[in-house]
Amino acid sequence: MLGADFGVQLLQTILFGVMLGGVYALAAMGLALLFGVANLVNFAHGEYIMLAMYMAFVFSVTIFQDPVLTPMFNIPLFFAIGVITYLGIFKRLIKAPPLSQIAATVGILVLLRNLALAIWAAEPKAPPYTVFATSFNIGPVIVPLDKLLAMLVSLVTLLVLNLFLERTRLGVAMRASADDVEAVSLMGVDTNRLFLLTAGISLALVGLSGSLIMTYQAVTPTSGLLFGLLTWAIVALAGLGTVKGILIASIIFGLADSLASGLWDPRGREIVLYGLFILILWIRPKGLFGRR
Repeated sequence: MLGADFGVQLLQTILFGVMLGGVYALAAMGLALLFGVANLVNFAHGEYIMLAMYMAFVFSVTIFQDPVLTPMFNIPLFFAIGVITYLGIFKRLIKAPPLSQIAATVGILVLLRNLALAIWAAEPKAPPYTVFATSFNIGPVIVPLDKLLAMLVSLVTLLVLNLFLERTRLGVAMRASADDVEAVSLMGVDTNRLFLLTAGISLALVGLSGSLIMTYQAVTPTSGLLFGLLTWAIVALAGLGTVKGILIASIIFGLADSLASGLWDPRGREIVLYGLFILILWIRPKGLFGRR
């Protein structure tokens, strides 16, 4: 009986990890897009995710009464934030030395974290009950509907993004810029406009991922630290290669997170996550699918 119970718990934990990894992929893709196309080191990415989670909370308690509907506002809001941030800050950092990029984005990180603390205090904030907070069974395994829907939305978004990058002129220009931005500029592409749209799309993905992550956990002003480190680890592990690489790396981290929290000690999840990250990069320094 004990073995059977452990087997069910293991299957449940693996399922949760795969679903969690699917959502992590969306958050990491926003970082990979901006870093890959514009070569911009954004250390405030985790804080933008934290802010997106807070906005999902605000929209769910003031307008929609259901967090599932918050992407309707979060996506355009964070696209606008991305455009404004690019025009005000990122544009000046594109050709700046990496140290200047790090210093500026760490400044944004500190600003957003303290702003969140001043507005929402330190207590965790979670959205109200959602009509999708039900579950169904596949044999002995319980499948939470809200988390399954969050993963499916993330996967569909990644599929659409992949088609956009491979089938549209703008997407092809973004991919080419990731390889050689000077060549793209010489071909007549307006790289300033390209980077502007990249920043908007990157933050729009953050807005959506913040809404989806709220189906898994509450948010605090320090949530950005974990998501910042996690998304950078995923991007480094995937190697800036493809959407597929980001997805697989995210599922690896989602499984590690879920297994560490569910079968061991939730307080040790960071040890497992970053220990795994260091191990894989020691074996494959360029990541799993990376070109550079």
